[in-house]
Amino acid sequence: MSTLAHVLLAAVVAAPAGNLGIVAKPGLSAIRPEALSAHIRYLADDLLEGRGTGTRGHAIAARYVAAQLQSLGYQPAGNGQTYFQSVPFVGTTVDADHCALEVDAVPLKHGDEVVFTPRAGATGDDVTGDLVFAGYGIHAPAYGYEDVPKDLRGKIAVILFGAPRSDRDDFFPTAASAVYSDTANKTKLLASRGALGIVLVVTPQILTASPWDLFVRGAAFERMVWKEGDRVGSASVLPMAVIPPGGLASLLVKSGQNADRLFAAGPKGELEPFPLGARGHLRVASTVRQVTSENVVAVLRGSERPSEYVALTGHLDHLGIGPPINGDSIYNGAVDNAAGVAGVLEIARAFASLPKRASRSILVVVVTAEEKGLQGSDYFAQHPTVPIRSIVANVNLDGIEGAWEPHDLFALGAEHSSVEAAVRFAARATGLKISPDPDPDQVYFIRSDQYSFVKQGVPSVFPHAGWLDEDGKIEKNRSHYLWWFKNRYHQPSDEWVPSLNYENMAKEIRADFLIALYLALDPERPRWNRGDIFEKLFAQ
Repeated sequence: MSTLAHVLLAAVVAAPAGNLGIVAKPGLSAIRPEALSAHIRYLADDLLEGRGTGTRGHAIAARYVAAQLQSLGYQPAGNGQTYFQSVPFVGTTVDADHCALEVDAVPLKHGDEVVFTPRAGATGDDVTGDLVFAGYGIHAPAYGYEDVPKDLRGKIAVILFGAPRSDRDDFFPTAASAVYSDTANKTKLLASRGALGIVLVVTPQILTASPWDLFVRGAAFERMVWKEGDRVGSASVLPMAVIPPGGLASLLVKSGQNADRLFAAGPKGELEPFPLGARGHLRVASTVRQVTSENVVAVLRGSERPSEYVALTGHLDHLGIGPPINGDSIYNGAVDNAAGVAGVLEIARAFASLPKRASRSILVVVVTAEEKGLQGSDYFAQHPTVPIRSIVANVNLDGIEGAWEPHDLFALGAEHSSVEAAVRFAARATGLKISPDPDPDQVYFIRSDQYSFVKQGVPSVFPHAGWLDEDGKIEKNRSHYLWWFKNRYHQPSDEWVPSLNYENMAKEIRADFLIALYLALDPERPRWNRGDIFEKLFAQ
């Protein structure tokens, strides 16, 4: 730590507060690898049964987090002067035996060729209509792009996962491509134009990190959407079948179109709608229940601007109990996301260890139902326990593995706002380089909880250790990352690893702390970059 502190002290000339280096040192020292390991060990224990949303295991984990925050001096910031915000959900579980996708009366085989997603809160839908290719299912006036027919009445729309993407600012740059990839928004557009249902085609690019069997396993788990009166969270408003890339060719037989050409044309923004010349029959059946789960919310009051908040987030839920793999049915979620919660708790400890409170308040929001489509964070962002405009920035932690010593940092979303200055400071202070999103096809920026805050106009960042190794190369760590996704992601094997070098994880968490500290001390309120797509879409 003495070397890190020395580097930090040398880096604070351009910091937002002249004494930042001195202030940060006890906070940096407070983030301990042993504590990170201990939090993960508890939260990913089999006794918590995978912390499924609305389960007893999740409730126990929420109380553990609340107790930890209370012990650090954080005050309750949930509902009714508690540490909890109760979230009402409608849960739907697919009844695969009563689902079907038929093309010209020929059924596709469940699991191998198709899986199903129910309409939010629906027990069943049964629709028949002509199949129409509708590109990605996007209407984007900002980029002069549209690939959806104006009239889809009585039709079943076939769309590709994702969105166009380029290196140009004026045509679907990476983060904007991620925003337009949001499937829930696509379903709203298609429904508004009269579509009865959707066939969503997974692209070959997605399968590089998320193999088809991951979609098959995921379809067996209960889906949830928050619902309060007439207000409903973001979810599919149409019944949907999901097919692998190879399935597109079979749908195109009568159209004269080529699947490989469409997959290649999509990212370039060259898709146009056309009829497939085939008729589809889509039936989706599910069981429905009402359930509640909790966000954990706590605050450490700021010394000068206590009514302004930097929000630290991480999701507490994982998948719970599901289909057994190698005899194990508990999906523990150690990396995803007990580790992120552990990081949030240790950053909370770091702020509590400072000799003087940060200027702004630190709002800790440990959310439920991220695995259900960011539902817990979306509920909080739309029902905040403090005014949403008083939240000046969000730093979100998710999926921290700590498998190698970090030498660089990904900071998804930072480049769209002045939050980037905080990232640059933290990287400089910890000796890390900053690297761009290495895998933009996976659209991670819309797949974790910072996106719920972004949609409410809050500048946000999703930092993560990069792939660089000690020799400045990425191949070794990238290979491990892909191995982990194939063999651990959303599987029971994502468990606490006692032999892991948790100091690697601690180094990453210390950089995240410095990002949050910069934001908590900076006299200037974070702002979207002028003319940025996020300013246009989401600025309040």
